[in-house]
Amino acid sequence: MVHPLSRQLADTAKFTSTHAILVVETETSLPWLVTGAVLMVQQACVMALSEAGAELPAMPGPGELVARVSDAAFLEQPYTAPLRPEEHRAIERVIAARNDVMHPRPKGLSLDARALPEGLFTCTKLVRHLAITQPVRPSMMDGHDLVVIQDALGLIDTSADFWASVF
Repeated sequence: MVHPLSRQLADTAKFTSTHAILVVETETSLPWLVTGAVLMVQQACVMALSEAGAELPAMPGPGELVARVSDAAFLEQPYTAPLRPEEHRAIERVIAARNDVMHPRPKGLSLDARALPEGLFTCTKLVRHLAITQPVRPSMMDGHDLVVIQDALGLIDTSADFWASVF
């Protein structure tokens, strides 16, 4: 049985990849890119944890979800996300950027795109691991959704790679 978040994750990945491509031309896509990247991570984490039967808090934050999928106490091996400490820090920068978007300040946004490529790579790595490479239950993802997600993650990686080379 396909997980209820399968299609939503595919849609979010597609949305995020669209803004990853556009952000090179217009920085107005940057807020949407970080928002989509964090939502995509949250969806993949919730899917994996729920498939594993882990109890989830009512409203877990993205950092908490990432910590849980990276902890064998919540998500057994081989499903545990293989994130190194520097990758946790990189994804936290993307989460912080998303938080800046979601909680506006009187002075407006001050997102620093230079700090984001590594975090975006980590976001795609995490989603790829949880939904494609090592899903808790292979049938949790619809086949079409998997193709959409794979393509979208590749586009996000390509865009982040370009950014990293420019900055």
